Amino acid sequence: MNTLDQRRAQYAWERANRNTVVDGYREMVKGAPALIMGNGLMATLAYYRSRTGSNERAASVLLEDVLGWLAKRQIVPADFALAMNGFFKADAQSLMRATDETLAMLRWLRQFADAMKGAQ
Repeated sequence: MNTLDQRRAQYAWERANRNTVVDGYREMVKGAPALIMGNGLMATLAYYRSRTGSNERAASVLLEDVLGWLAKRQIVPADFALAMNGFFKADAQSLMRATDETLAMLRWLRQFADAMKGAQ
């Protein structure tokens, strides 16, 4: 049986392998923890959802990565609207758990996305 950290790493590895070809993805992943810490998880997810322009695809993919992981952990559904509704109804402890879980997965995703830079 894998540890939770191993499952995070495996998920991040799979997502990094698939998504680092998206323009702007690496940069978006690198900045994600700071956005979450500065603005909160819900505001950051809403920001990714609203992104337009050259990084629209990268923001959309990263949003999918984060919500996919939170759904895998059975914290919120992978659908943006359903996840946000879940967060609105959640208590502070549940929001903190979702934030902590996202940041833990992003630590792996940042490392792997950066590692993919040299492999491509």
